[in-house]
Amino acid sequence: MSAEAPRGRGSFRIPAGDLWAEAWKVAAVVAVIGIGLSAVGWVVDPHRFAFSWLFAFVTFLTVGLGAVFFIAVQFLCAAHWSVTVRRTAEVLASALPVFALLFVPLAVPGETSALYEWYRHGADEHAQAGPLLGPSVARAQAAEGEEVHGETEFGIADTRAAEHADPQEVLHAELLEHKRPYLSYPFWLARAAIYFLVWSALGLWFFRASIRQDRTRDTRTTVRLQRGAPIALILFALTLTFAMLDWVMSLEPTWYSTIYGVYLFAGTAVTIHALLVVMTLGLGSRGLLGNAVNTEHYHDLGKLTFGFVVFWAYIGFSQMMLQWYANIPEELTFYHYRWHADGWGAVSIILLLGYFVIPFLLLISRNAKRRLRILGFVCSWLLAMHVVDVFWFVIPNVARERLSVSWIDLAALLAVGGVYLTVVLLTMRRHPLIPLGDPRLERSLRFLNA
Repeated sequence: MSAEAPRGRGSFRIPAGDLWAEAWKVAAVVAVIGIGLSAVGWVVDPHRFAFSWLFAFVTFLTVGLGAVFFIAVQFLCAAHWSVTVRRTAEVLASALPVFALLFVPLAVPGETSALYEWYRHGADEHAQAGPLLGPSVARAQAAEGEEVHGETEFGIADTRAAEHADPQEVLHAELLEHKRPYLSYPFWLARAAIYFLVWSALGLWFFRASIRQDRTRDTRTTVRLQRGAPIALILFALTLTFAMLDWVMSLEPTWYSTIYGVYLFAGTAVTIHALLVVMTLGLGSRGLLGNAVNTEHYHDLGKLTFGFVVFWAYIGFSQMMLQWYANIPEELTFYHYRWHADGWGAVSIILLLGYFVIPFLLLISRNAKRRLRILGFVCSWLLAMHVVDVFWFVIPNVARERLSVSWIDLAALLAVGGVYLTVVLLTMRRHPLIPLGDPRLERSLRFLNA
């Protein structure tokens, strides 16, 4: 069967004057408004600002990282069906370097201190080194029968306070001290620098190689990218896992889960496949993709979205079930705030229904995945649920007594999302919307599901 020549505007480039060509201006305005409001939020409530910025940062960072995952998997599998949708993912991944700049507000010691108890613990120990020990360490040492000299800032001897210390507080201090070599600010910052170097290198490597292949039509580029895909996936898995442990799980430094990184990865995978559907539908509605992306491509993206929705639910249930069954008090704090605090239980139910039950029922049918209005609606819904999911991970650490939604949260989303999407949309308007030089392009253009 011969392939029909693909139809599109200007060799699949966004023409001047098109809505997509001007979309970066909208994103830039949103970014300016968001940055301005975030600055006000930082002045008014710097403690809440730190958590809001982390929430927004992780929300959009997972989009760029998900794009790297999608690209690497397609090259690893030598997939031909996904070639015409891969450029969208490449553009999303190419903007990853901007997150190094967006991380700066979180790396400022004042904001890091507001976020992380382990930072404050280390600062207290350093400030009170020698004869004056931090209250947490003093309690722990006194509980072990050691003599401690000096007084706290309140004028009460630490040994006296330690005599009446709650055993859970002593254990808490011991755990913080045990993790102190890893959760130290210089080491934490150094690891963050490594993550951004790896992510930026991967995102730019895939994107620039693909753009260069548009000009050269060199098939060796595909071979090199395919050979590098396994290494890229290993680097992606390691850096994503450790970054989420460093930035999100360490918000509760004495609690841990061995599949925490996998849990956040599952949401990342759902999000990128849903976003690819939404973006390609948007581009297609303007006639910019011609017939390069057809129902068969959307059907496969729908299947991948459905599969990762189930995977997300499986990982989330596995983590909760194991910790509930063990019933160890210090391991239940994560769920205690999210189930028993006023309002947070409702958010947990919304996630269960909105991120799993409803999408599962809507996407389980083959016909639903091939009906683009239904698929587009479900994928847009999942993107909204991803925002709620990250909110559920981060914000309970600052609002433990009751659900709290602040205007600063929205301001941070506008700032981070506006900056990221401005870079993405500017890049998209400069290059073809599909990889014209990929040797598998013709097979992708005539792709049909069996």
